[in-house]
Amino acid sequence: MIKINNPIITLKRLIIFFFFYMILEGVIRKWVLPNFSNEIYFVKDIFLIIIYTIALKYNLIFRLNYSKLFLVIIILISLYGFIGYEFSIKGIIYYIFGLRSYWIFLPLFLIITHVFSKNDLIKFFKLNLYLIIPYFLLVYLQSSSSVESVINSGFDGQLLSPERPSAYFTYTTQNTYYFLFLLFSLFSYVLDNNKFKSKDIIFICISNFLLFSIMILLKSRSVYFYTFFTVFYCTFFVIISKHQFNLKLIKVSLILLVSIISFNISSKVVFEQEYKYSEKRMNTDWIDDYAIVNENEDLELPFNFGIGGEKIKVKKFCSVNSTICRILNDLYIIPAIKKSKLYGRGIGSGTKAVVALKNYRSFYLGEIDNKRIIMELGYIVGLLFVLTKWLFVIILNFYAIFKFRDENKIFYIPLLIFISTQLMLGTISYTVSFISFIFWLSLGFLFSSFRKNNLREINN
Repeated sequence: MIKINNPIITLKRLIIFFFFYMILEGVIRKWVLPNFSNEIYFVKDIFLIIIYTIALKYNLIFRLNYSKLFLVIIILISLYGFIGYEFSIKGIIYYIFGLRSYWIFLPLFLIITHVFSKNDLIKFFKLNLYLIIPYFLLVYLQSSSSVESVINSGFDGQLLSPERPSAYFTYTTQNTYYFLFLLFSLFSYVLDNNKFKSKDIIFICISNFLLFSIMILLKSRSVYFYTFFTVFYCTFFVIISKHQFNLKLIKVSLILLVSIISFNISSKVVFEQEYKYSEKRMNTDWIDDYAIVNENEDLELPFNFGIGGEKIKVKKFCSVNSTICRILNDLYIIPAIKKSKLYGRGIGSGTKAVVALKNYRSFYLGEIDNKRIIMELGYIVGLLFVLTKWLFVIILNFYAIFKFRDENKIFYIPLLIFISTQLMLGTISYTVSFISFIFWLSLGFLFSSFRKNNLREINN
């Protein structure tokens, strides 16, 4: 292999290039070479092999102690995850694709942890903020164009959700995570800044308004949930931060007040029709599909509801609050425990790639990782995996309350929010796409804040 003078800089550049390639991949598959969309899907593997080979050569994956711990845990889970498959050529192929869906981006997370600094992230996030304007224009054009328009084409030229723009990506869920990445990039920029000039405030206000406009144009319930949760969580951390009162006031205004104003202008003036569509869609789920309703419909909730203070049953509550119940249903893992086997059906057997290979009509209990993982790994290992994810979220957030209040660490709070919601509710191992990629990328960014030694020490 060719000797690299500075592997850290090389890896940073390759990872940033790969980030933009993951966005470009959707453009190529949709509009440039749609007939080769399946082949293009695997091109990312070549780039990853190059990145991982360089990192291995210069010991930039497993140098830190917890990197080695991660490796041991992953190997054990992966070996156990083979038991559910048939021992045959087909079974081994399915197993390999299942592993790919789970872990292909994990080494990337470990590399980022080793080589990225806070200054790198600040520059990278700011660079992405300049891309909000072309992103908004594309989403707006897709939203205002007909379903038959080429700009609204999806995977293989087919648009699965014509009322919801997919931007650069092959389907709308990927676009949701790109939007969230830009959102927490903006809020990280606000949280880190301690001196706001007029141009900074104007830039933040315009970016905020465009993002809230995109949120409304996307018409996604999860986007609304993630966005407002991020706004209020960031506001909370500004309030408890160690900033001086005047700086707290400025940051709360730029996060909370500007977000509220942007939302109201966008929803009631600029994109009123699109917001009305979202309002109608917000609580119109078919709740009879929810296990949490089917199994507990007559259960009275432990709080009063309505003017008379009468207690309300689960089914009645969910009939008018289906979005909230959808989230609760995603966390309701009891049906998966009941239906799973001791050894499960094999790691990744319910992921998108294996489902396509085996030609399933459906997969286990939906896309949400929690239930599917339990079905794949069994009611002991799978359940432990899911509970560990949730415990990890609790530990991270308690850690943040004590450690991320500092002006040098509060920058990482939006990353923490994104990772927490993904670990609780997300689809991080379901498909090898921008969805899982942005999770592992963000996890690496967050873990880089825990690194004690500097980059020079790693480079030596």
